[in-house]
Amino acid sequence: MHIPQFDEIIEPNDQTHARQEHLQKLRDLVGNVYPNRFERSRITGDEDTISRLVSFDEIVKHIPQLAEGERPSPEVKDAANAKLKQFGNVRIAGRLATPPRLMGKAAFVHLSDGMSRLQIYVRRDDVQGVFNGKHGSEPPAVAGGSSQPDVNGWELFSLLDHGDFIGVEGFLFITNTGELSVHVEKLQFLAKAMLPMPDKMHGIEDAEIKQRQRYVDLIGSSLAVGNEGMTTRQVFEARAKVISSLRRFLEDHGYIEVETPMLTPKATGAAAKPFKTHHNALDIDLYARIAPELYLKRLVVGGFEKVY
Repeated sequence: MHIPQFDEIIEPNDQTHARQEHLQKLRDLVGNVYPNRFERSRITGDEDTISRLVSFDEIVKHIPQLAEGERPSPEVKDAANAKLKQFGNVRIAGRLATPPRLMGKAAFVHLSDGMSRLQIYVRRDDVQGVFNGKHGSEPPAVAGGSSQPDVNGWELFSLLDHGDFIGVEGFLFITNTGELSVHVEKLQFLAKAMLPMPDKMHGIEDAEIKQRQRYVDLIGSSLAVGNEGMTTRQVFEARAKVISSLRRFLEDHGYIEVETPMLTPKATGAAAKPFKTHHNALDIDLYARIAPELYLKRLVVGGFEKVY
């Protein structure tokens, strides 16, 4: 069986070539570039996702509330940082929501978990890279196993692209602008984004892409700055909650949820032109159902008075 290569699936360009080169250099540096395990910390009581951390009351209460453009005083910042350091190191994972830009010996970037963002601070003299082991081997459960080879963390960071997934370990602190951040001590590469990310200012504007490539729309919406109204993820979540509430309402009133066939031997239920296919094993033609009502009626005839 022929396994299609990347260039056969995606039309190559300068950006994809650059990302492929970075991926190869990362493979030489950290070994397995697609590790299957990264354990988060549990400061919040459950796995520390970015959304949990930035909304955790015990952390939020130490972040100074500032007006737009206001900066915390040195005393306020030092007091907040002393409190935040008592939480110990956090381990979080996410997608790079902003392109890495190296500014001398340090850099600030944002990580996203698809809902919230958290700034991380990477300093050349402080960050240590994590070796992921050979391809197929078990990676370290916690970033930075003692028996693993040393990896230059700053070199690892310089090979990252906008959209890559990474795991970081470090302590929480407040920056000079009052923003909650993680001072990264250990950096683990998790997955490479082989295509450039959507425009962060506008997201996805092409309606065809939005409908046919929902994953692209979800990424673009989560990385966009200054979203007006609901993001695509929030629409998905709202829809799921509506359906869940409808189920609860019907079940509370004695209704039973049932599964009805997707393919039927007759095209029934509406006047629309049906989709037709052939079942080879049974040697019969089948049609995609347009409405489930006929099978629901059969259940009613069989004695189920309340079905949906």
